[in-house]
This record gives sequence, C-alpha cells and structure tokens, in this order.
Amino acid sequence: MTVDPHSDAASPAPGSDEESVEEARLREAQELEERMRRALATKEDPLRDSETTSERLRRLERERAEGGAGGEGTGS
Repeated sequence: MTVDPHSDAASPAPGSDEESVEEARLREAQELEERMRRALATKEDPLRDSETTSERLRRLERERAEGGAGGEGTGS
C-alpha cells in the first residue's frame, strides 16, 4: 500500500461524505430521542394537570432555552 505524502491525515477519506451524512442523521435521531425521553412522564416527574406529552416537550424546551437544564433528571 502506498501513502500519498501530500494527503492530509485529518481530512476525511474519499467517499466519507455518505458516512458524515449518516452520522449527522444518527446524531439528530439521538437528540430527538433524548428530548422525547425527557418529555415522558415518570412517577418522580408526572405530567402537570391536563398537560399532554407534546405540551410538556414544548415547555421543557422553553425552560431549557431560558435557564439551562433546570435540574430535571432524565431517568434512564
């Protein structure tokens, strides 16, 4: 196997565009899953009165944007 002295070792390999797109999709799916898990009601953190899961998701996202994590656990 020959090595090209002019190639940058830190640059992506040819054909890795598909891999980086796939990694981006995977990362996006993982972030969505994390947000959805946070929105699920648990025994320790139940839904508020007449609150739906999608309303809770929006509220948690709003609270997170306003003041950080807010100390709520993710409950794996």
